[in-house]
Amino acid sequence: MTKLTACVLFFSFALSACQLNTGETERANDTVVVDTLAYVYEDYIKYSKNLIKTSETTDTTFFAASYPVFDDSSANRFVRTALLGNDTTTVEEAATTFIGEFDRFQAYDPYPRVWTSESHAKVFGNTPTYLALAIHASSYTGGAHGNYATVFKHYDLQTGKSLELDDIVSQSYQNELTAVAERYFRDQENLGVDQPLDNGYFFNQGQFNLPDNFALEPDSMLFLYNIYEIKPYVNGQTELRIPYRDIERLLTDRAKRIINELNIQVEP
Repeated sequence: MTKLTACVLFFSFALSACQLNTGETERANDTVVVDTLAYVYEDYIKYSKNLIKTSETTDTTFFAASYPVFDDSSANRFVRTALLGNDTTTVEEAATTFIGEFDRFQAYDPYPRVWTSESHAKVFGNTPTYLALAIHASSYTGGAHGNYATVFKHYDLQTGKSLELDDIVSQSYQNELTAVAERYFRDQENLGVDQPLDNGYFFNQGQFNLPDNFALEPDSMLFLYNIYEIKPYVNGQTELRIPYRDIERLLTDRAKRIINELNIQVEP
């Protein structure tokens, strides 16, 4: 396994991280959501036995993860798939792979440095029929800086299947969703209606597009662009919220049911 493969293994699950501006992706207005499925958080960490010594410090590589554990086995399979890429790999196996790759690489690296991998899944939505995770990830395996991302994953408890954007807004309405989103994006970025998007942004051919990465909040749909998606690294993540009042007719019946449940569970 190459160094790159180790990174891909870490990020293939859906990315998560513990020190990642998590407040930006928590529910707005400090509302409290009453959870439905019972769960507890489990923490895991594994260190390399190979120490990296410099003139100033002695440190070592580590793999850390935290995630919810449910009484429901299907929900736990969803968590493993969201966190690690499939439901057959365990956190311990992922950690062993990451640490093993570091140990092999550093043995031939003339300037070895500590690697880190942190992945933390938090329950973002939990209703009678719906479960959502906000997965934060960060890693460093050399270079000028590490990488980080936040990815949302969605699960229908009734069907036992993951939910994608097409399940929230059908494909036939997504062009209209994009048009509404662009208006909000331009307003948020202080851009004129006809101002080009190919200067300072990474949109393909200057054409606005939405990421597949979204979250359902009680009053709005949140789209999250991670680093490098549309802006340079220094600009970090970009959040874009679209109020349901502007896209209600575009939402599927399943989406409306979930949103209604989210609002019922919000306590003042």
